[in-house]
Amino acid sequence: MKRLPALGKDATVRLSRQGGFASMQALSRPREIDFASCDEEQRGQVCSVLEGCLPLASATAGLGDRRYYQIELHYRENDRDNELLLQVPEELAPGELVRLWDKGKVF
Repeated sequence: MKRLPALGKDATVRLSRQGGFASMQALSRPREIDFASCDEEQRGQVCSVLEGCLPLASATAGLGDRRYYQIELHYRENDRDNELLLQVPEELAPGELVRLWDKGKVF
């Protein structure tokens, strides 16, 4: 099972909604969460949502006209910049992920 890497204050999460029959930039409404501006509790809440998305992520999430949430995670590990990309089909997305994308801020 995939595990979320250890995330420090240098991590950022970018959420967007992608796909669909007529993909429109205005509907993707990308959101970015900078862990440096979050307290420890907020970072823990975001990490909890991301952990819940790991088993739902699919490389085929955007095939056809399916909508999906794209999660881009940027973090440093062993003095290297790393990225993790998750695509969660809209119909499988947990409510917490949808709220995080919709509100653009931590709970």
